[in-house]
Amino acid sequence: MRPVNGERIILWTLPAAAVLWVAAFFLFPGFLPPMSPRSSADEVAAFYRENTARVRYSMIVFNWFCVALIPILMLIVERMRGMTQRTPVLRYCMIGCAGAAPIAFLTASVFWLLAAFRPERAPELTQLYNDLAWITLTCGVPFLVAQSLFLAVAIYLDRQETPVFRTWIAHFNVAVAVALVPAGFAGLAHNGVFAWDGFLAFWVRNSAIALWIIVMSIVLARAVPRDGAAAEATA
Repeated sequence: MRPVNGERIILWTLPAAAVLWVAAFFLFPGFLPPMSPRSSADEVAAFYRENTARVRYSMIVFNWFCVALIPILMLIVERMRGMTQRTPVLRYCMIGCAGAAPIAFLTASVFWLLAAFRPERAPELTQLYNDLAWITLTCGVPFLVAQSLFLAVAIYLDRQETPVFRTWIAHFNVAVAVALVPAGFAGLAHNGVFAWDGFLAFWVRNSAIALWIIVMSIVLARAVPRDGAAAEATA
């Protein structure tokens, strides 16, 4: 029987992170369908008055998802230690992105909580908090783009007989980075594919994030036992 270590414990927590993501997404009434940036202040205020409890509970769940993202990112960083590179600079860049990306999600959830905290306040203030939440969540993709590209470059440079990650994972991360870029322009549009409720900024972006979490979780689940077995054989 293989000993239980930190990496395996983190792997066991990944399904819980997925459950939190799905629960927050479907519990928040502003995602399906996504709220429109064209809504008036009175319409936004009415939304929060009618859905106060669901917004509050969904954002509390979303807060925990933000924390649950950190273990999978750190697990990737730990795997990168086995890559054949002269300097660990790409791994340090990943650590920086891993520390910043969850904060963007966390900040957005706090703004949604603020909007629902006092639904009786002036509609213009509620609309302001709503705008802050959506713009922060949607436009805060540079860290996600960067971490995918840093990981892809590290994989391409890992020139050893048995690389830590296969090349197709690098291609996949580049594709995810490209899919996320349009969301960064959501602050420039009130309608169309670049608006926060648009096809590229909302549907493509969220689908890319969900797919990245699923694929990388599967890849890590396969890599950690294999590396553990190799270490035991070497010992």
